Amino acid sequence: MGHEVLPQRPFLLVDSYCVERGCDCRSVLLGVHDVERGRQVATVNYSFEPPTGHDADFGQIFLDPINPQSGMSEPLLEVVADILENDRDYRDRLLRHYRMMKDVIEDPSHPEYERARGWCSSVGQDPVRRAGPKVGANDPCPCGSGKKFKRCCR
Repeated sequence: MGHEVLPQRPFLLVDSYCVERGCDCRSVLLGVHDVERGRQVATVNYSFEPPTGHDADFGQIFLDPINPQSGMSEPLLEVVADILENDRDYRDRLLRHYRMMKDVIEDPSHPEYERARGWCSSVGQDPVRRAGPKVGANDPCPCGSGKKFKRCCR
């Protein structure tokens, strides 16, 4: 990634879009995944246009305050901002994907409508239940590494 603070290993950007009918938020959530560790390490919110009104406090690109972050989030935000600033093809692709998702969500007769709504909708589904007892932060990690859970798979 060419950043002096970040480890030199692969990271993956996963784009997610709002599935609320009638919403024109014109933004994308970019989940940054550490490929080797198999977990999300940052969530970046990117608005396609500079925000106005009460949203202007956040800016056009920021770490999403209600989604997963880690100690690498700030430097990852710098890298993602650089990508978004310099890679027009990537920005255009994100906007195209946003429009595609909105076309599906706004048209209940679209063949992909139910599938798209199902990705994020938990209405009518049973809550997810933990299979075993809750693992505490200082408990041994259930993966068997011998490390504390908070230092391993948390």
